Amino acid sequence: MSSERPRPAWAAFVEDGTAASAILTMPPDLAKKVANFIAALAIEAGGAVDKDRLPPGIPMSGHARFSVHIPGEPVIVEYTVHQDLRAIRIPVVVWID
Repeated sequence: MSSERPRPAWAAFVEDGTAASAILTMPPDLAKKVANFIAALAIEAGGAVDKDRLPPGIPMSGHARFSVHIPGEPVIVEYTVHQDLRAIRIPVVVWID
């Protein structure tokens, strides 16, 4: 048995303000889809970073910020990767209503 502890999972943090407000104003079914997408995005982005690969989405301002469209939904999410915290931060959620 290995004494090495498993690394913690990646987390996602949605910023208070416009990002959180956009989600809170969505219809409940869309808000749930967005929340599930963000949780999955944290896992996928974290897995990519752990393997020294680019996370999903379109790189913005270098390779620190990314933009991704939620497939089939009128929502775009911008996020930053924080490898030291094993987290992604979501400062922007755009709902095209």
